[in-house]
Amino acid sequence: MNDIKQLAVGYGVEFISEVDAAMLDKNLIEAVPVTWARERCVLPLRINGEPSLLMSSPDGMDALQHASLVTGEDLQPAFALADTVQDAIDRFYYEGKSTASSGIDDFSNNISSDKIEQGSLNDVDLLIDQVAQPVTQFLNNVLLDAVRRDASDVHLEPESDSSIRIRFRLDGILYEQPSPPAGFAMQIVSRVKVMSGMDIAERRLPQDGMAQVRVGGKIIDIRVSTVPVSDGERVVMRLLNRDRSLMPLTDLGMPLDVLEGLRSLLSLPNGMVIVSGPTGSGKTTTLYSALGTLDSRRRNIMTVEDPVEYRLPSIGQIQVKPKIGLSFSNGLRHILRQDPDVVLVGETRDTETAEIAVRASLTGHLVFTTLHTNDAASAVMRLVDMGVEPYLLASCLRGVLAQRLVRILCRNCAREHEVDDGSLNSAEVSVARAAGCTVVKSAAGCE
Repeated sequence: MNDIKQLAVGYGVEFISEVDAAMLDKNLIEAVPVTWARERCVLPLRINGEPSLLMSSPDGMDALQHASLVTGEDLQPAFALADTVQDAIDRFYYEGKSTASSGIDDFSNNISSDKIEQGSLNDVDLLIDQVAQPVTQFLNNVLLDAVRRDASDVHLEPESDSSIRIRFRLDGILYEQPSPPAGFAMQIVSRVKVMSGMDIAERRLPQDGMAQVRVGGKIIDIRVSTVPVSDGERVVMRLLNRDRSLMPLTDLGMPLDVLEGLRSLLSLPNGMVIVSGPTGSGKTTTLYSALGTLDSRRRNIMTVEDPVEYRLPSIGQIQVKPKIGLSFSNGLRHILRQDPDVVLVGETRDTETAEIAVRASLTGHLVFTTLHTNDAASAVMRLVDMGVEPYLLASCLRGVLAQRLVRILCRNCAREHEVDDGSLNSAEVSVARAAGCTVVKSAAGCE
């Protein structure tokens, strides 16, 4: 750091220790390609109102003239650490990138209806425009917009007029997004199939696939599902943010007594632990967080999942493949020959899987699994209905955790008001008073 500071002093320019959002100028950002900025470790900013080029070495001075030319501004040099510049590049291009709605006009003007760009989106940065094919560029912008807004799912739904409806699931609610012009639904769906390794010629059967994209330094796994419907093929893409999923248990929002109970279950040498809840309630996130607390160096931890949503270091993860006969039950049976200490079964769907999981927990293994039930008590009845003997279940079951996701208020638009001002119903007033609250917050809506 001292060398960079001395360099800034030698050139008589400012040294920037931290880049804040006030320095972002979208016009400057859009004029300079992100690949060019990354290669030269430079970033056009507006520092103290002056258009500037942030750089990490004297080599950036060579780029100053070029950057001034393409931006149309007389950029002044400024220095910062290389990590500071690269982090700012990822952050500002992520915030300044155009969205799918802003590119619809260009999409309709430039799209070629008879070409679908081949190749996977794996390891492609969504911040970099794919100018070769407008279909790819449009889809990248849709995904980037979804990631930026923290959507959990992207729905692509064909309409009867050959158009396609796009919806994002935000905090459990689906919100409609601007749609491309009619007539390009098949091309967009085909591009999704290409990027997720599906058969683009097969439109009669449902398909599943996985893709991976980058947004700067952030890696997003995408679980893709297609099903044929009367108007075409419906696509749902589940966005799996690796950084967001691998959270410590303390960040999941559990009450302290529940958290301590779960930690005590994790310390057991054997038995079965079940996490239950409806689809999308965070069961997998909780189990991954639980596995993250275990010592994988001294314990053999293996999982069987459909699909493997996140790759965990030092843990053996098996992807279920029904087409070749690798089901949950077969995968679990083979895992038990791998001398495991801890086993995670992504979902207990049938009697055979349930019986093998129960017997594994009775023979010295700690088994984690999930069930789709509405509460903890129903998990026991579900296993009994599957054919598990009650006496075996009583011997192996150590605990059941039922969970839901709770919507949170937006920090930007939440408004405070008194409990007794008439805006709450009787049940809400009772809950607020039981919690000792006299002032509560409600959503006003940003839009």
